[in-house]
Amino acid sequence: MLSLVGFINVHSLFAQKQPSFSSSEILHQMKKLNVLGAVLYVAAHPDDENTRFLAFMARDRQYRTGYLSMTRGDGGQNLIGNEQGIELGLIRTQELLGARRNDGAEQFFTRAFDFGFSKSTEEALRMWDREKTIADAVWVIRKFRPDVIVTRFPEDGRAGHGHHSASAVVAREAFIAAADPARYPEHFRHGVGPWQVKRILWNTFSFGSSNTTSEDQLKIDMGSYIPLMGKSIGEISAEGRSQHRSQGFGSAATRGSTMEYFVHTLGERAQKDLFDGIVTRWSRLEGAGSIEDEVIELINNFRVNDPAASIPGLMRIRKGLSAIKDSYWKKLKMEELDQIIRHCAGLHMEAIAVKQFAVQGDTLRMNVSLNNRSGASLNLVSLNIEGLEVKPAQLLKANTNWNQTFFLPISSTHPLSQPYWLVNPMNAGSFNVTDQEQIGLSENKPAFVVHIRLRVEDEELQYDIPLMYREVDPAKGEFLHPVQVIPRMRLETSPSPVLINTNKEIAPQKKKAAALVGGPASAPVLHMINYEHIPTSIYFSKGERKEVVVDLKTTGKRVGYVVGAGDKMPEMIRLMGYEVVELGKEDIKPEILAGFDAIVMGVRAYNVHEWLDQKYEVLMQYVRNGGNMVVQYNTNSNAGPFRNRIGPKPFTISRGRVTEEDALVSMLDQRDPLLTFPNKITPADFSGWVQERGIYFADAFGNGYKPLLAMHDQGESDLNGSIIVANEGRGRFIYTGLVFFRQLPAGVPGAFRLFANMISKPNAKVNE
Repeated sequence: MLSLVGFINVHSLFAQKQPSFSSSEILHQMKKLNVLGAVLYVAAHPDDENTRFLAFMARDRQYRTGYLSMTRGDGGQNLIGNEQGIELGLIRTQELLGARRNDGAEQFFTRAFDFGFSKSTEEALRMWDREKTIADAVWVIRKFRPDVIVTRFPEDGRAGHGHHSASAVVAREAFIAAADPARYPEHFRHGVGPWQVKRILWNTFSFGSSNTTSEDQLKIDMGSYIPLMGKSIGEISAEGRSQHRSQGFGSAATRGSTMEYFVHTLGERAQKDLFDGIVTRWSRLEGAGSIEDEVIELINNFRVNDPAASIPGLMRIRKGLSAIKDSYWKKLKMEELDQIIRHCAGLHMEAIAVKQFAVQGDTLRMNVSLNNRSGASLNLVSLNIEGLEVKPAQLLKANTNWNQTFFLPISSTHPLSQPYWLVNPMNAGSFNVTDQEQIGLSENKPAFVVHIRLRVEDEELQYDIPLMYREVDPAKGEFLHPVQVIPRMRLETSPSPVLINTNKEIAPQKKKAAALVGGPASAPVLHMINYEHIPTSIYFSKGERKEVVVDLKTTGKRVGYVVGAGDKMPEMIRLMGYEVVELGKEDIKPEILAGFDAIVMGVRAYNVHEWLDQKYEVLMQYVRNGGNMVVQYNTNSNAGPFRNRIGPKPFTISRGRVTEEDALVSMLDQRDPLLTFPNKITPADFSGWVQERGIYFADAFGNGYKPLLAMHDQGESDLNGSIIVANEGRGRFIYTGLVFFRQLPAGVPGAFRLFANMISKPNAKVNE
């Protein structure tokens, strides 16, 4: 019996819609047939890529263009929800794929894990496993066979992040290793060989106050306009960059000339263009014959009002490809041709299941629908899915729907729809993927594919159509979701963590009640991620309940919480025994705030709620009247509105952070109430922290604020802005950059104790 507890009516509002192509877009695709060049862009994270570069190379120059991201962005901050770690990585993976659908590039990854901000190239390479990551980059290079590699970052401190500089190191070393048959010879069992890239360059940049460009560098204008698309590169680029919503990277479209700058790294130096000295036409291949001339003739004779008239010419070109010996370009160009033939024919093909989830051992009803909208001469030969086959052997009539229903048996051993990089337990800094063919892929291959064979003239063409689920939203229309495979057993939501309080002053029955908060441990757990701008993602985890064993005292009963960009702190505060009430704009009133023992601002609350500035006086009056206000980190950046009027006295928010989770923490005043009541904070409370200590520390605070902790990463001086406290009237204001939003969900006992002190009024009655 299947039970999707908590998920049964939850659906994403975005998945790929059925693509359609106008005559101008088809003509643009035809022109790409005469381009045989490839370029690979390399950086560290989703959103690091230069979408203008990718759009220009893929859409204007029409090269095969790829982006290799070292990580999936698992360790970043999330502006749209409370997902962290691998869940954030799933979101950012789909955002990258959305960006690639706009700019026309392809997406690849290594097995490296984004373990959070790093100040050191060496740390990043050590955590990722240097050889493992280079091997992955070499594999992608040998499979993709780029003529040119371009890095987003340099190998030194100008990169601004250890992951950034490490990505450049990996790219350079992979550039060398990919051509060496003695390096990673295990790749050759999978149909690849050594590959010599012509050159590798660094795409210099001007970010804020950091300008690494100069006029003596190689310059290329990437602000061109593409008439067949009706857009400039700046417009296409902005559409792609705006897919990175979890990072707050929405961008305005730009138009006009825009220069990009490049510095030579290795290989043959380019003088005027990235592809200097590289043949990117059919003449680079033996046996190409007259293909280029035939493509030009096809383009010149293209009928805007009758694209199907080009099908005979496309088929002649297709036959000419058989003489080419280069299997790489033969395969790519054959795929391009087959898609152009499909688009010229206006051939609609879809495979739709009646359910989004296919259950192992069950049967799934599905329908395949075809429509030859142009009336071109197309004969349907066969359809095959998972061994079920029909052979209609009939002409597809003009603009007439042809349908076939299948009852698809799902094997009890069919692989679950677990993202391939999450199948095996991971290391601290990298995923473990054992199937070489999966390494580098952006996501899983479709769970089910319908293979459709058509006869066009005297040749058979095969189209592979993924099985999808159609959802129709009354307000927003049709959306398509990938069909996912789930087990034939009861599925639960993730079991809630439990807090087991070992404090001897708490009555035994109270401790027992606390221990039962999470309920019993589950069976396998299904996690689902739903956002409007990306397809639904799922993954499975073991049904293991997290138990937090902590010696904890608390005071007060009610906490008001203003949700910011999204975090799991309300659930964690409830776990400590508090009633938590989420507050919105209309709730920030004196008479409402007076009923709370503490008011807590969620992460980035001042970045995402501009109205908080209007509530400044109300909040400060709450503090002066004896209230306790805690503000978690905000960013002083372009991620959202920011006002200095957060606390009772001015301070600024810096980019100061401590990235070493085990960095030594010094208490500047061990007698301060925040460090002594109701829990005595000791160095032991800073053990077991994850990913980092803190981010976006307070700075430029005067005598009105008291810093309580000092800490630093290796080789740096102390930062003391992780917690600042101001006593105002009868109350207390606290700003903290400590990443409680990571530590409490991770079950760090000391973080619970310290946060309990922050939301406790000094000298209040301790809860029993």
